[in-house]
Amino acid sequence: APGALFIVYLASLPLFMSGLALGPQAVAISGAIGFMATGLAGGGLLAGIFGITLALPAWLVVRQMLLQRFPMGPGGTPNTPQATPQAAPQTSPWATPRDTQAEWFSPGEMLCWLTTLAAGLFLMSVLVNLWGGQSLSELVSTNLAQVLKEIAHGMDPSRQKEAVAIMTPLFPGAVGVSWLVMIIVNAALAQGLLVRLKHNLRPSPTYADLELPNWMSWPLVGSAALALMGSGEMEYTGRNLAMILAVPYFFLGLAVVHAWARRVAHTGMVLVAFYLVLVVSGWAALVVAGIGILEQWTGIRKRFHGPGDQKGGQGPPDVNV
Repeated sequence: APGALFIVYLASLPLFMSGLALGPQAVAISGAIGFMATGLAGGGLLAGIFGITLALPAWLVVRQMLLQRFPMGPGGTPNTPQATPQAAPQTSPWATPRDTQAEWFSPGEMLCWLTTLAAGLFLMSVLVNLWGGQSLSELVSTNLAQVLKEIAHGMDPSRQKEAVAIMTPLFPGAVGVSWLVMIIVNAALAQGLLVRLKHNLRPSPTYADLELPNWMSWPLVGSAALALMGSGEMEYTGRNLAMILAVPYFFLGLAVVHAWARRVAHTGMVLVAFYLVLVVSGWAALVVAGIGILEQWTGIRKRFHGPGDQKGGQGPPDVNV
């Protein structure tokens, strides 16, 4: 149906809005209802896909992003809004928190955990297919050939084989990247809508000051080494895994670009031109991810003297509810 794919990409938006407005329990209930409705309409397989790819990440993101900690007050007790006379008490779950001293869970940390979930699902699919006696690359190639045969009846068979050969090497990684971007965009969109409606439970983070924990570098380096030194299915796994694990560094690279754009004239026009190039060229995305890796290892933003540039990519300490 026309527009159906657009609706699919926004399927997790109601889950995020319920969770970021009412808390993790609300997104759990919403996810359970969506799971049952999808199962009744499309069967158990679609219900499972909905639960793993939409409901689970929405609950995980909401739970972590609503974690906060407060500075310790006299006597070693947390200086919470209830314990602080100056802070306005919350009389409704719809109220926006007014305690500016609260330190919320880092979006960079959450982005890395979400990427780890995507990488884990990819590795699970690799192992399941190997257990069944078929490699993931063979499965992808077979299914892509079948899909092209069904949707492109008039296409020459040699052209079909050529298209399958082009798409197969990076197809699982592209699916993982698309899924991560879909989740991130829906979460940010839900938070933005709730802020406008004044129903948000936490303030919106400053995405231009995004920072990643240092531990995220090691999985990316390992998967890149596997892709470079491995062969056959190991090379295939490492290549696609590296694509997925590079997503946080792509967003970190965007943060670097925004920090640089603050210091030049006509910031808006520069950013518009940058995003146009990013949409048109896939190589630009690789360059941005590379900038993110350099930022993680060398601290490019320190030269821009922007907010948060002195933290050097360190992740936040453990937080409590």
